Amino acid sequence: MPRLRARRGAGLAEMIVALTLSAIVSAATVAALSGAERYMRRSRAASDARRTLREAESVLASELRAAASDSVRVRGDTAVDFLGLVGVSVVCVTSGTVLVLPPDVAAGGLPYSSWRASPETGDVVAVFDTASGGAWRTAVVDSASTRTDGAGCKPSSGLLSAADSAARRPVMRVVLRSSLDTAAAIVGTPVRVLRNGRYALTRAADGSWSLSYRRCTGSSCGVAQPVAGPFAAPSDSGLVFTNVASESRIEAFFRTLSTGSAEAPRESALLRVTLRNRGPGAR
Repeated sequence: MPRLRARRGAGLAEMIVALTLSAIVSAATVAALSGAERYMRRSRAASDARRTLREAESVLASELRAAASDSVRVRGDTAVDFLGLVGVSVVCVTSGTVLVLPPDVAAGGLPYSSWRASPETGDVVAVFDTASGGAWRTAVVDSASTRTDGAGCKPSSGLLSAADSAARRPVMRVVLRSSLDTAAAIVGTPVRVLRNGRYALTRAADGSWSLSYRRCTGSSCGVAQPVAGPFAAPSDSGLVFTNVASESRIEAFFRTLSTGSAEAPRESALLRVTLRNRGPGAR
């Protein structure tokens, strides 16, 4: 009867080879995972930077395109002042310092008012005076309120109907600091409500830089409200405004924050906004 041979185990050399191969495979796997992680971080950082640029471009383009062209002023190269559009309407009633603006849409479907924001104290009301060659007459808002009692804007104005009065459609009652020329403020005359504002590159408490908005009254501006960021510092051209007066255009160059890491690539963009809206001082 044949004798069974004993099963041989792995030798030392074979174990060393196996361990070496295992280490090589592990190292390759770790390197691949590390590379994939770096790629994901880099892609995410680039995506965040591009989103920041899009947000800043969208906000500035919307505001400056609607701004009064003769009000836009570049301050240094990191800030721009402007009279931004709050809303448009037509005159329904005017009496002394009181101006009443009709509802957004009348019962008949006619749009009379369109508001980007509610009028506030300190805003500028511009009424188009057709009797004086097309000049804008301006006054400063002392107070503004929404009224559902019509505030004197009745069907007799010719703008609204009995159905509007019955539905108690809200009108805007604006009290001005000075009266408008009654010859200019006739029923149906175009009205624009404007607001002094400033967009600037501002620094937060944590040291980051953002595009911020400030509501301004006269020569003073309120607290900065960040709207997009972070961006590079002013010394690194994080935001640079340029007034191309010969072409009635404002340019804004943005550059995102650099962390000094290749995993966070920098992005930049150039926004060009042509100014077309006539300001209250234009003819």
